[in-house]
Amino acid sequence: MKTMLSFSSVIVGLICLFLLVPMAGAEEPEDAADQEISEDRIVAEKERLEDKISELEAKPLEYFGSQKNKRTRIGFYKYRLETLEQDPEKYFSEPEEYQGNLKAAD
Repeated sequence: MKTMLSFSSVIVGLICLFLLVPMAGAEEPEDAADQEISEDRIVAEKERLEDKISELEAKPLEYFGSQKNKRTRIGFYKYRLETLEQDPEKYFSEPEEYQGNLKAAD
């Protein structure tokens, strides 16, 4: 009896899982307009990141306090640009902000 109960529990669990997880290929196809908006958003974000990198590269070292700080800040935006180019969905789903030189909590 215990075997049947646990077996039936497994079956019920699998059925629930099957109903909750969408089937592959069952997604609605995206319209061409949605893809264009997405492409426009990617292009706009890429331009924004490139402009920010250029802006930071043009700033004097005194603005950052040290060469290390300048490289770190520019590196952050270059990393985000690479993420955008490689996986735009990840870029937009996991936004990051530059944290900079955070002081440890006392």
